[in-house]
Amino acid sequence: MKLETSDKDRDPGRRRPGLALLCGLLLLAPAPRALSDQPPALSGLAAVFPRSAAYDFEPPRPGSYELPVIKRSPEGRVVDHHGEVRRLGRILEGRYSLVSFVYLLCGDENGCPLALGTLFDIHEASAALPGLKSKVQLVTLSFDPARDTPEALASFAFPVLHDSEAADKLDWHFLTTRSLEELQPLLEGFGQVVDRSGDSETLNHLLRLFLVDDRGRIRNVYGLGMIDPRLLMTDIETLLIEADLIEAGATVPAAAPGQ
Repeated sequence: MKLETSDKDRDPGRRRPGLALLCGLLLLAPAPRALSDQPPALSGLAAVFPRSAAYDFEPPRPGSYELPVIKRSPEGRVVDHHGEVRRLGRILEGRYSLVSFVYLLCGDENGCPLALGTLFDIHEASAALPGLKSKVQLVTLSFDPARDTPEALASFAFPVLHDSEAADKLDWHFLTTRSLEELQPLLEGFGQVVDRSGDSETLNHLLRLFLVDDRGRIRNVYGLGMIDPRLLMTDIETLLIEADLIEAGATVPAAAPGQ
């Protein structure tokens, strides 16, 4: 799968989100190096992201490695920012998804703000990747349903949902659940750990971001130190190459039974 980057001139200083919470995410992103310090440009989807001090390595070449199926993602009911009840499996079906679990009041800069900031960077950059929108999407699911109501999600996500260039960027689903009882099977199915035993205002959790393929199967799990947009996009491109090989009749590693 080969997707070309756009030559459209994009001024990073114009039309940045006005919402304070989302603006704060941008401050967490590491500043790019000076031009003279930049390594040779990457090819493919990762090429739109600069190498940074936080992730000072080169991702592998897309398609040069395999991403075995880990397990099938769980099914369950979720609620979108409109308050509409939906099936998570239907949302994930047919596109490759980067799935993050967060809560909006998280104050740990190496937790939810890092995951959300990374997805925001990918969302912004996706306008320069024509054709990706029909194949890839972003999904954020709250594990704090009591406070992260559909109204709270809609307020938080306002700059994304009302972006004048949204038609050129990846779809981003902001989801919650109606109760902890409906949420828990989703957390367990993905393997997202959340500890509610401490301060009721703070939810202790492991930072995780999941790559789910177009058949609803988890293909990679990212933790702290791995949430590099270049690595995420390289993995997505690897799965797109795999899909092209399957369509062409090539042999790829079989999934485990039931996956």
